Amino acid sequence: MGNGMLMTRHILWRMRVCAIMAFAAIAAVLVCSPTAQAQATATASKKLDISAFAGYSYLKPDYGPAHDNGFTFGANITRAFHFPVKPSLEARVSLNHGSTVNEKTYLFGVRGQTNYGRFHPYADFLIGVGDIHYNFVVNAANPTAYLNDNSLVKSPGGGVDIDLIRNFRVKADYQYQFWYLGTNDSLNPSAITLGISYSLPSKPNYQSVVH
Repeated sequence: MGNGMLMTRHILWRMRVCAIMAFAAIAAVLVCSPTAQAQATATASKKLDISAFAGYSYLKPDYGPAHDNGFTFGANITRAFHFPVKPSLEARVSLNHGSTVNEKTYLFGVRGQTNYGRFHPYADFLIGVGDIHYNFVVNAANPTAYLNDNSLVKSPGGGVDIDLIRNFRVKADYQYQFWYLGTNDSLNPSAITLGISYSLPSKPNYQSVVH
């Protein structure tokens, strides 16, 4: 393996670590938020919305005729400014398996959301790394089958969250991905995710005093 390939894999490995750390950071905020809210003193009316989501994913891997099934989970941090579109940071992980290939992505990016009553449509742009495993059989006739690869992944998409009960919402999400596996080799998987989103309760103003 050449130095160029080793450097590329090292960069992708570092990006994967960064994506996982970003997701872990948002997860930490999800865990620590109730304590932080109890200790905070706020004078502004801006609201921080923190939510987590998970769901079933149907993926067209753009490799072979088969589709993949899997699940996606992630988290968002949204700041409610006095604008029609609310900006968010999002981290998500998708794990999908099929008869031809398995694809995993670790993504982080930005999202813009607006509100229409119970409906909360959004658009996002995520970037990170993807791992692909080719489900070939290695045997005497094919002893050097190429089984794994990884790539920088760019993923524009969007969806809608629909209020269900209290802090729960139904999620419908679509992502179109760009994978770069080599100089003239690329894939464009697309995924539909149906799931549930949960928002932590928050208040526009906090009355507690920090001690």
